[in-house]
Amino acid sequence: MPKILTVENLLAHFPCRQLNRGGDQTRQIAGGYACDLLSWVISRAGETDVWLTILNSMNVVAVASLADCACVMLTEGVAMDQAVLGKADEQNVMILSTDLTTWEAAVALAELLRLNR
Repeated sequence: MPKILTVENLLAHFPCRQLNRGGDQTRQIAGGYACDLLSWVISRAGETDVWLTILNSMNVVAVASLADCACVMLTEGVAMDQAVLGKADEQNVMILSTDLTTWEAAVALAELLRLNR
């Protein structure tokens, strides 16, 4: 596995799937941020973070765009409405989904990042 984790590598080595066409699979990932309080995500998530959340509203797209996260990962099998996914495409925000709980996804992401160091 490459030493720099990208969204493309994440999709290949993590139990998740891409829900929309937006975003850039070459974005680098150096960490994650698990939070459902939007104001905290805006001020704390970074451009190399995967944002782990169960939120699935239009506000998620706006916050991910403001925070410039590498991608958003919906956890616990949460789905997202097609209208919201369309807005994510317009804003170039990649939305992923996993059936893992937020805790399991955070632990698995940390392990994947550890293996890439």
